[in-house]
Amino acid sequence: MSLTCPDGNFHDIQINIGGTIQPRGQRTVLTVSSRRDLDRQIVKSDSATVFLPSVDDFEIPQHTQVGVCTIEGLLRQAACNLEKWQAERLRLGDVDNFHRCRCVVSKLKRIVDGCIDGDDEEEDDEVNLHNNYMPFNLILDDAAGNSFIENPYAPSSDPNTTTEEYIRTPAQDIELGLQASTEDEDVGELRGQHSVDIDECILSSLSIQSKSNNSQQSSTTELGRDEVMKFPTNCPSCNASSETDICVIAIPHFKEVIIMCLFCEQCGYKSSEIKGGGAIPSVGTRTTLQVDRADDLAREVLKSDTAGISIPELDLELNEGGLDGVYTTVEGLLMKMHDRLKEVNPFGVGDTSVKHHANNDDREFSDPLPRHARFVQFLSRLKAMAEGRVLPFVLVISDPLSNSFIGPIPEVATRLALQAEKEGSLTCYETFVDEGLSAEEYERTDEQNVNLGLSDMITEHYQTTTGADEAEHSAEYYGTDQISRGSDRLRFIERYGPDHPS
Repeated sequence: MSLTCPDGNFHDIQINIGGTIQPRGQRTVLTVSSRRDLDRQIVKSDSATVFLPSVDDFEIPQHTQVGVCTIEGLLRQAACNLEKWQAERLRLGDVDNFHRCRCVVSKLKRIVDGCIDGDDEEEDDEVNLHNNYMPFNLILDDAAGNSFIENPYAPSSDPNTTTEEYIRTPAQDIELGLQASTEDEDVGELRGQHSVDIDECILSSLSIQSKSNNSQQSSTTELGRDEVMKFPTNCPSCNASSETDICVIAIPHFKEVIIMCLFCEQCGYKSSEIKGGGAIPSVGTRTTLQVDRADDLAREVLKSDTAGISIPELDLELNEGGLDGVYTTVEGLLMKMHDRLKEVNPFGVGDTSVKHHANNDDREFSDPLPRHARFVQFLSRLKAMAEGRVLPFVLVISDPLSNSFIGPIPEVATRLALQAEKEGSLTCYETFVDEGLSAEEYERTDEQNVNLGLSDMITEHYQTTTGADEAEHSAEYYGTDQISRGSDRLRFIERYGPDHPS
């Protein structure tokens, strides 16, 4: 929202985040090492706080300076706001705060004016100014996760920025309007305002729609296998009553996956998600595909929500969990990445993508920013790869939970299936070698285990009891307290099929 008053020469810009509150808070630390870093744009939501540890732990609190501006503009406005009330502090006799504010204002002005320690005569020398700029850290902390700092090196990673996500405290949750339960407040955990008791919901409202006429004769151990389960839920877009469909499907020679989808008849919102079924493997899998021809783009791909993607030719690295779980082709995966990068980039559309007041006040003839031009070129090349106009390239999918899979070329998969059916054996799969595909297993790092919640999870001997021997033997054992290596099933553990890339 923008307001301009020509009579009073007043101008104000505010931004209200129209999206949803993110599942976790986000803390971004930027090391401002040169004068150019002050030109970075910053999006500060009403729930974000800015810290400057080197400036007497100066803090720009929530609900102030909300909007889009540069770091230089943010600091100049902070210095102006502090300096505006200096006369009032002296009139009230608050001398201590007067001197503290004057010290902070002085440091902020030295930062934004580019003053350096040493000889001030070299202040006009731009090259020397960039080389001798005194670095400082700027911390942007947003409990809602909706604030950003521009990356001038996009699409490459920013060497001066580190970002981490954290779980909000109950106090932060309440400030954002999310109601935490009494139990969560006591233990320091929280549930969202739309949280429900899933077990109670399923037990009370679960309805099964079987695809088989003999489904009523099936065992209870097969519940959900090749069937569609429905349970009521609220639409995340309009909050109307809707239904979520869940089905367990087995991918041949790989493992079982859980497909969930939601369609709202009120607003038309659609959502789909894929989860890996079964126990958690003890190792991760890194799958490398050499895309040399257009047929490779038609390979089927299962990318879980914990997998990361990298394309060395583009210097593209998508962090683990950076994209939802999808079951598509290589071409579809690349196009989904292209659309996601284009949509979620806050500095790639509107006023943030052009040079302001370059030639006129209406930016009609203003040129795009250099980093925006590089980002557009990057997206064009990614789209060209998806369409098969730029070959060859390498696609790497790294999944710490081994829930991702790349299939063979459709023509080869059909030929192998027909040959196996004709011969009545799987010998053809055992002798087949996919030259363009390779897979390797690796041990997860401690950081990955922490992010996945596996460090504090008890996965061995959790059914051990201290009672009598007969009580221990009477407990039904399902064989799921041992971490499986490689593939697994919901009911039983099974090795990879002979045509699996592992």
